[in-house]
Amino acid sequence: MQEDSSDSNGEGGCSPTPNEYASNTTKRQVYLEFSEFSPAQIRKIEDIFNQYDANKDGYLCRNELKRMMIKRRVPWTENSLNQLIDDVDKDKDGKLTFREFVMTNRKTLEYCQRALARQEKVDFNKVGIKGVRDFFEAKAKYSK
Repeated sequence: MQEDSSDSNGEGGCSPTPNEYASNTTKRQVYLEFSEFSPAQIRKIEDIFNQYDANKDGYLCRNELKRMMIKRRVPWTENSLNQLIDDVDKDKDGKLTFREFVMTNRKTLEYCQRALARQEKVDFNKVGIKGVRDFFEAKAKYSK
């Protein structure tokens, strides 16, 4: 925040810089657009994004994404990673904004839910009540 000496009441105050305002607006939009994620989950996704944005330019390029997948032991092939990027990279610049990165998480969640919905049953003793709830929610959403 920078000092704003032109406060309407004549006192010095703080107001966001244009970049801070744009960043906060984008974050609010992400919270609204991706309502399937809680604010805590979005903050965790943002922490991961920031951790792997090696050059701190606000984007994840293919190499940064590959490094993240390797480091986090995510079993994606290069082709599936490229397909995922192509699916969410709306401006086709070959790198992902934070919003586009959250979209990859949405697609991964959908993929997992569809796989769960294809299962015949789940074992409560193995997955617990949350796992059973997730199973029935996926069944309701994706079974036809």
